[in-house]
Amino acid sequence: MSFLQRCITGVLIALFSCLATIPPAQADDGNDLDVYKFRMTAAWWFSQPTGSFTGRANSGTFDLNKDFGFGDYSTFSVTVDWRFKRKHHLLFGASPLTNSRRVTLNRTIEFQGVTYDAGTEASADIESLAFAPGYQYDIIRRNRISLSIATQVYLLKTSADLAGTVTVNGQTETKTASGSFFAPLPIVGPRARWYPLHSGHLALDGSFQGMSFFGYGNFMSARGSGFISLNRNLRLNLGYQMGTRLRIDTGTNEIGIRLTQKGPIAGLEASW
Repeated sequence: MSFLQRCITGVLIALFSCLATIPPAQADDGNDLDVYKFRMTAAWWFSQPTGSFTGRANSGTFDLNKDFGFGDYSTFSVTVDWRFKRKHHLLFGASPLTNSRRVTLNRTIEFQGVTYDAGTEASADIESLAFAPGYQYDIIRRNRISLSIATQVYLLKTSADLAGTVTVNGQTETKTASGSFFAPLPIVGPRARWYPLHSGHLALDGSFQGMSFFGYGNFMSARGSGFISLNRNLRLNLGYQMGTRLRIDTGTNEIGIRLTQKGPIAGLEASW
């Protein structure tokens, strides 16, 4: 775990401890089981990355799994929901994803015009930083169920770096090839929450958001979770998410990306 992740973890633990002592919001719709002013969810995410990166103008491709054997790794995500009116919400999400692998290549690969021969040691570092402000409107809001439409803008930066030994004019040297992509990606989609029992002890939540950018690519995000009440403010969150699925077609000045980050999640939700 990086120093930044340890710091954020400590802050989140302290914040959740304080929130557990705050009285919950009073119901503003009879027996509504989902009444709150602010809500924050922090979750550990055991991500399973798959996909590939292609250099600008199709200058070589490498695969995360086949070439570098990327496996599961632990990271986290945070979402904040400010319900400023009965059916209106302001949202913010953040999810930093970083991973690296060093292997002996079993085939010759090329990326950004740099060729790495089979049998050489090479390292790959991938990074995907996402920050997502947005807005949500509750189309249906009943005592035990709500159906909403949410739109967010993912400020997504995705990058890949390769480093390894190459041969240039008969001389060996270590070279690095890098490529990155950054763009504000708008997505929209539904979200539903249901309390199957006649109490707030158990809640089921699901969401899907996405957008096609036609010939440029597409982006989507989805999650399914169960929430078990721990006390009047805190719920345990267990579920599975396809955090991001990004496809960007390569261009003259941009790298091509096929990147899916998915896996189980576990965390806490605080409402007050």
